[in-house]
Amino acid sequence: MFRRGLRPMRFAIAIAALLPGLPARAQAPDAPADQPAAAESGAVYKPPLRGAPGGRVGGASRGAVASAVPLPTIELIAPLDHTGETASATPVLYFYVSQAVALPMQLTISQPLVAKPLLEATFASPPARGLYALRLADYHVQLQPGIAYTWSVSAIVDRKNWSRNVVASATVERVTPEPSLSSALNTASPVRRVVLLAGAGLWYDAVAAAAEAENLDRHAALDGLLEQVGLRDVAAADRAAPVAH
Repeated sequence: MFRRGLRPMRFAIAIAALLPGLPARAQAPDAPADQPAAAESGAVYKPPLRGAPGGRVGGASRGAVASAVPLPTIELIAPLDHTGETASATPVLYFYVSQAVALPMQLTISQPLVAKPLLEATFASPPARGLYALRLADYHVQLQPGIAYTWSVSAIVDRKNWSRNVVASATVERVTPEPSLSSALNTASPVRRVVLLAGAGLWYDAVAAAAEAENLDRHAALDGLLEQVGLRDVAAADRAAPVAH
């Protein structure tokens, strides 16, 4: 079955699953919270010791920006104060929007000291509040090891004046994991994979594994990881979505 994104566990909007390059597990706009944070998920993120500089910068509407439509808040699912790591050349990158977006959206990936972006691509606008995934494999680009790339998600108000746009950015670096990790992952359950990846400091891979395992643990690992990097509001919004039966 053609599927580019998260398999929805909670309330989902059918059209979101069909948006090219924009898989979603969207949320009902006014869903009530249904359970507390899962502090005992077992997945503890251990930042890499080498701690490359970088981190997450959130995107929110600026008070001075006039727009014909409501402007969203965008949060990238990334560490706050350092570069998140991945073992994949084509990782899945996740972001959150606070509401449906009625503006063009753009994914940009750039690297230090290189003027031309590695990737600059528009994608379908999110139809509802929620977490969404962008799979780099869909865009036919690969990250090279040892480079701290900056990736950003933008809601475009004015293409000629970029300061008017809502832009969130973060950094990602591809690394080579220990061979013992690959061996352990081969026999691990989906939930155990999250624990192993988070413990190895592979942030983006741990988040992707947690998203894949969300039906098995009722989002405990995913929401736990979000809280560990300061994305408590995003975790709370994720838990607030009504559970599908």
